[in-house]
Amino acid sequence: MSTQKSHRPAPQPRKIVPSVKTSTPKASAIRLPDADIQGVMWVGLAAALLGVVLYLNTLGHQYTLDDFSIIKSNWITKGGLKNIGLIFSTEYRFGSWNSPGSLYRPIPLTMFAWEWQIAPDNPFPGHLLNVLFYGLTGWVLWSTWRRVLVAHPPVLAAIAVLVFMAHPVHTEVVANIKSRDEILAMLFGTLTLRAVWEYIGTDQVKWLLMAMLCYTVAMFSKESAITLMAVFPLAIWYFAPSAANKILKVVGALLIPAVIFLLIRKKILDAQPYQETYSILDNFMSETKNQGERLASAFMMCGRYLWTLIFPHPLVSDMGYPQVKVVGFGDWRALAGFFAYVGMGIWAVVQLPKRHFLSFAILFYLATFSVFSNVLMMIGTSYGERLLYIPSFGFALAVAWLFGKIFRIDDMKQIWNPNGKGTVLWVAVGILLAAYSLKTVFRNGAWYDSASLYAADLPSSPNCAKLNYHNALEVVRQGMDEKESVVKDVDMVRRGITLYDKCIELYPKYHDAYGSRGLAYFRLGEVLKDPVEQKAAWDQALTDYQESLKYRYNNSEVLSNMGKIYFTRNQPEKAEEVYRKAVEYDPRFVDGRRNLGAILAMQRKFPEAIEQWKEGLKYADNTKSGILYFYIGSAYTDMGQPEKSGEWFEKAYAVDPSLKK
Repeated sequence: MSTQKSHRPAPQPRKIVPSVKTSTPKASAIRLPDADIQGVMWVGLAAALLGVVLYLNTLGHQYTLDDFSIIKSNWITKGGLKNIGLIFSTEYRFGSWNSPGSLYRPIPLTMFAWEWQIAPDNPFPGHLLNVLFYGLTGWVLWSTWRRVLVAHPPVLAAIAVLVFMAHPVHTEVVANIKSRDEILAMLFGTLTLRAVWEYIGTDQVKWLLMAMLCYTVAMFSKESAITLMAVFPLAIWYFAPSAANKILKVVGALLIPAVIFLLIRKKILDAQPYQETYSILDNFMSETKNQGERLASAFMMCGRYLWTLIFPHPLVSDMGYPQVKVVGFGDWRALAGFFAYVGMGIWAVVQLPKRHFLSFAILFYLATFSVFSNVLMMIGTSYGERLLYIPSFGFALAVAWLFGKIFRIDDMKQIWNPNGKGTVLWVAVGILLAAYSLKTVFRNGAWYDSASLYAADLPSSPNCAKLNYHNALEVVRQGMDEKESVVKDVDMVRRGITLYDKCIELYPKYHDAYGSRGLAYFRLGEVLKDPVEQKAAWDQALTDYQESLKYRYNNSEVLSNMGKIYFTRNQPEKAEEVYRKAVEYDPRFVDGRRNLGAILAMQRKFPEAIEQWKEGLKYADNTKSGILYFYIGSAYTDMGQPEKSGEWFEKAYAVDPSLKK
């Protein structure tokens, strides 16, 4: 019996095009060659160019807001890369104040130290790098998410990335040099996802190792990158379900750098003398009476954050007490925030099995915003637009989905003309991008320096005590010759004092406002000609210092400033007393040690004076070390030991040649 083979041609395999309704791509579709999407390079370039162009007008900006505590007034940063050991072994703001903190971000701090080393007191490199890293983020976002969303019309990823890059809520991140921690966390978090996607598409361990490396950089840039641990498995579940068996491997691998970071951070923060406490001025929820009030107040602010994403006007750098106060669930804003977030969360979780695109966008937002919400835990601020940086990409994905639904886009190839609706679609998207871009460019102007920022934001947050305080600082500063520390405009200083009055009216326990107003009165007294007016100014300064110490007894700067009054009034013993307290409470307080040394030298206690100045040199940057060298040289001369003074004078002249005069 013989068999006869059939000569019928074998059926040709049908080309399968995933439907827009599904999120289940073939395993081989996880990796996507560039040529598979038309115009793919141009989307990335457009996103990068948009990011750069929108922030070109920040390149001439000065230091602003938190740039001072992290860069300009931070002796560790100003010491350059020689302090890299301290950068990796101390809390984020260790070099700017003596209070304990809860932040550990050594990578951006290392970058700031390097920038100061190559260009001291020059904000341009910092602003330039922020803009370039932001532009690079646009490219990386597109390069990554066009692969992740391979089963969806590519126009969705394109819209999401462009909306993210144009959104005005990012002005604080890009225009404020300090917020490079946010940029790096997002950039390297996205690179982590890109490497994860390459791994699940190729099974090559090198990509998993690359993901671990990128995630390490993200974590050591900003702690909140830990929230991306929820995003990575969710992305696999939604957009590469055929690789769901690799979720545990990916999560396990990325937990290694996350745990290492958390252990290092814990060790460093635990070494502090006591843990950070939050003031009502930092987070108005810190003085809630019960958990109900705290949660109600937190949800009220969560609603404000969401509204800022939807309608980013007005933008404001601070919205603290008493501009916003504690509320209960009887307040409609608390209820609106509660139902909005709980409703979004429940709907997104219910849609998990269906792998709904909008469900992922919501979960991305909720997961990355969770640590900033004050719902899960109390943080050091009640409002900051920078905190929306990473979460806003979830919002951008939701906007892209909305455009896709409105225009019924299901074209799996075209970006520019999907379903033949390119013109009307991109006109609509273009209008949104144009509105966002205009708002971004104009908002950048407010971030030129601290004075312009506070002046611009006060109308939007007129009763924020902290915002009023910082505005008063800037007004007084404009009335001072900072180099000589003398008043150059009496009227401007008086106006600043009036602004301090308002701060204290808004918050009667505002110790910083009392201390700064006292310093303004002291400086004013130095230039007043009438002895009666001068005495009245200095009496008021002393009263303000004492009031400040009632609410913060260990304020080293206030104690040191108080010492100046005693010194001026020829009371060296009392001056020495408060100077000693100043350096006791803050051993790294250079000005306090300089002043204590000076008062000791006046009493001819030269060895003790030299000891104080040498101790100050451990923490002084070049702007302060020159005078300390000079004082030490002068002390040796006054002691009758000129042979020891020469080397100290040489060091002083090398740092500050003007001391030769």
